[in-house]
Amino acid sequence: MTGATTGTARAARAARTAVAAEVFRRHDVDFAIARRAAGWTNATWLGGGLAVRVAGSAAAQDLVRETRLARLLPAEVGYPAVLDSGETNGFEWVVTREIAAVSLDEAWPDLDGAQRVAAIRRLWDRAEAAHRVAPAAVEAVARPRNPFYAREPAEAEGGLRRLRASGVLTAAEHTRLSAALDRFWEALPDAPRVLNHGDLSPVNALWDGTDVVALLDFEFAVLAPVQLDVNELVKTAYAPLDGEPATREREDRERLREAVDELARPHLRTDAEVDLLTGYSIQLETWGLERELAKPGREAYPDWEPYRMLVSWAHTDGGCYAPLLEHRFR
Repeated sequence: MTGATTGTARAARAARTAVAAEVFRRHDVDFAIARRAAGWTNATWLGGGLAVRVAGSAAAQDLVRETRLARLLPAEVGYPAVLDSGETNGFEWVVTREIAAVSLDEAWPDLDGAQRVAAIRRLWDRAEAAHRVAPAAVEAVARPRNPFYAREPAEAEGGLRRLRASGVLTAAEHTRLSAALDRFWEALPDAPRVLNHGDLSPVNALWDGTDVVALLDFEFAVLAPVQLDVNELVKTAYAPLDGEPATREREDRERLREAVDELARPHLRTDAEVDLLTGYSIQLETWGLERELAKPGREAYPDWEPYRMLVSWAHTDGGCYAPLLEHRFR
């Protein structure tokens, strides 16, 4: 089974590489100078002033649609100029202008507290530019659903039931998380929708040494309540850390939390808005935890971020976000 899977993965990787080589050739760039960039849903190569993204599988149908969405995004988003897109041997691909910058996630460990605050503010500025796009203008090109979140209550409950059946969640934890999701589904129909990035992580932003110059990878962009993106923003400052941070890191984290609180609180003024944030967090961590449990080494799950965040919601009002949300629970 492992050998067959490995062989399939190797064949798919070779197919994606061949597509990338052909795309570079079409643009008169020698593929030998191209270098791989980070990414888990698509394969990306950089070189000769180009950034070439190839779909992770022949079944993926997001990249060409994303190029249509990119044309509707305001300049303030910083989406790189799209030069070409298409499909070769069943794999979608897109070519954008390469930007002289690195992933914010890659740069993050070397940034001081002030730089992290400036970076997260700029990341949110660019996300808000997308939020201001008229929903009617992008409805046809936004993704019909984001795979990290459930389409209906039964789907969300199914994830929790699987975690309970496998012994990852206790009965009491399952019950409390289910109740939180019930409140999410009650709040959802009346919430206004905006264009959410859908995967608003430092991984999908570019840092040039002084500024977040681009917000990338809108393949999971959806029309949904803004709390979907707010959850990712809050998570950058409130996700649990591994071990006890040093004094400097703890001080920097407090500065980051202050900035994130300022940015997030306008979207958390009502119980319904908090219920939406809570529901999106629970669904995202359920998806992440199930994904990790499918891999070898699942016995280590109590140390994993998705598990720690999920059970925090089950044991504490506000979960890991309690310092931000404590004003709602007084």
